[in-house]
Amino acid sequence: MEERLQKIIATRGYCSRRQAERLIEQGRVKVNGIVITELGSKFDSNVKIDINNKNLDEVKEKVYYLFNKPRLVLTTMHDPKDRKTVAEFFKDSKLRVYPVGRLDYDVSGALIMTNDGEFANFVMHPKYEFRKTYQALCKGKVHKFQIKQLVDGVIIDENYKTKAIQSRLLKYDEEYDESVIELTIAEGRKHHVKKMLIAADIYLRKLKRTQIEFLTIEDLPIGKFRELKSHEIKQFYGIYNSLKVKKR
Repeated sequence: MEERLQKIIATRGYCSRRQAERLIEQGRVKVNGIVITELGSKFDSNVKIDINNKNLDEVKEKVYYLFNKPRLVLTTMHDPKDRKTVAEFFKDSKLRVYPVGRLDYDVSGALIMTNDGEFANFVMHPKYEFRKTYQALCKGKVHKFQIKQLVDGVIIDENYKTKAIQSRLLKYDEEYDESVIELTIAEGRKHHVKKMLIAADIYLRKLKRTQIEFLTIEDLPIGKFRELKSHEIKQFYGIYNSLKVKKR
């Protein structure tokens, strides 16, 4: 049975489907020695594939990690400018892994790393609306009406209205004149949370993602990762199934 090239690459654990599509468009993928740039191209799942002139074998063992990414680290496996990337924290991993989705360079916190392209594609797909919770250190006192504004909805990217599923003030430090707020979203546009805070006239100092659905970094030190348990992986698919039932 033939499948789209980007799906075969993802299934073999090299990267997500979306990342595979970019590699194909950039002319970095060969099938049977021929460069393929057409995204709709289909091949047998056992076809010979080279990426960046290196043979891509099928990964037999799938691994899944929850990583507490530090600030000032790029969510990519390679940077042409030689800036620090998440790859440096997985040098000793027995299998090559890559990030699921993105987390800004200056944002710390929860990030899933895997070599399972299909799982990565599932978690990143916007229609599944997995929840992500953030804590923001903000300058000054954040007021109740600003918290309410985040939940009621703000306009970002000129004309796109977006809402936090929940938002609350965790604390206000009078000595340093700083607030910590928490908000949960189910979307993932570029700089999404930062833009929401700007729209609510909240001055952000630092941002961290504390949770992806039920996965929390509460007991996970910065720069460390842990392997996901099999029931946690299954739980992601369970969340999606329950969402489908609710929407009927």
